[in-house]
Amino acid sequence: MNEALPTSPERRRYFRIEDEIVLVYRTIPPEEVPDPERFPSQFVDRFALTSTLEYLSRESQVPLRLIQRDYPEVAKYLEVLERKLNVLAQALMISTNPLTDQPTHKVNLSASGIAFDAEQFLAAGQVLELKMIVPPALVGILTFGRVVYCCEQESGRYRIGVDFLALRDQDREFLIRHVVKRQLARLREQRQAPSDRT
Repeated sequence: MNEALPTSPERRRYFRIEDEIVLVYRTIPPEEVPDPERFPSQFVDRFALTSTLEYLSRESQVPLRLIQRDYPEVAKYLEVLERKLNVLAQALMISTNPLTDQPTHKVNLSASGIAFDAEQFLAAGQVLELKMIVPPALVGILTFGRVVYCCEQESGRYRIGVDFLALRDQDREFLIRHVVKRQLARLREQRQAPSDRT
């Protein structure tokens, strides 16, 4: 059973994909959800380091292109430094975060919510703290969401749909790009599949 999250005008703005990520969640009281305006500054920690660096890399693309036009050797050096920082951030994530040892889970993912299978029932309206690690860049995302449905499946497990309540803008932008990249990659695979069979 592959059930998508309920649709709404806001939700339809975002593409959805089937993906495999590390996902850990826990139920929390609604009052523990941070103020969305303070959320970015409250949770800049080692878990979100790769996400923050990925965002800063995007921010630097325009000035880097300007430097590349006039000083190509300097631009090449800066690109190497950026790659080194990304490698260090991923190494730090792997060495200090126990979540990287967790198995991945199949999820239905978008920039506005997530659906996944679980062993335990979660009532609609419950609030969750969710930690996600998205391969291959090992981008760590901390977010909060509300359960919008929980449907029992034939297997005895539950399909749970969650709307994100608090998500850093940079993490939402990353999820949008990640989903689009995965969709494009799958379209390429589908186009190549017939020629592979001949």
